[in-house]
Amino acid sequence: MQNDVFVLLIWLFPIIFAIHDFEEIVVVEKWVAKNKAVILAKLPKRAGQFFEHNFAKKTHQFLMIVFFEFVLISIATILVHIFGFNGISKWFYLSLFSVMFFHAFTHIGQALFLKRYVIGLITSIFLLIPYGLYFYFVFINEGLMRFLDIGISLVLGVGLFALFFPQLHQRVSKL
Repeated sequence: MQNDVFVLLIWLFPIIFAIHDFEEIVVVEKWVAKNKAVILAKLPKRAGQFFEHNFAKKTHQFLMIVFFEFVLISIATILVHIFGFNGISKWFYLSLFSVMFFHAFTHIGQALFLKRYVIGLITSIFLLIPYGLYFYFVFINEGLMRFLDIGISLVLGVGLFALFFPQLHQRVSKL
């Protein structure tokens, strides 16, 4: 496998993330306003409160969260480009990548649960999941990572998000 394919797959991450989040940013405020009552009616009370606190954002608030995520993904991509796909740069990159890949499946789950289109569904099905599967296929087949690395990186990524995102959501809620 040529080095160019690895470089392309690495650098596609921030681009594909941006395309996916553009689908969300463009319609988030209007979509939430239109679907909020249905969502809250289907969710248990505590989950509904979590939804209102974390996802019922104004467009500019949601954009700030996405911008922060994009900066993290861009830093991880640059680090892998400079230092190679190994060590801390590999794990930082893979942790963010794995969270994004598995996040795509949450859009499908939400659509099935709500029995309607949810924001992010189209790019999840046609972009994020195919790209993620191909990325994992190439990197595993070329010996650059193992199946176990997917699980480890997902745990690391969820931990990373758990550290930063409650504070980030709280801060953007004040904007």
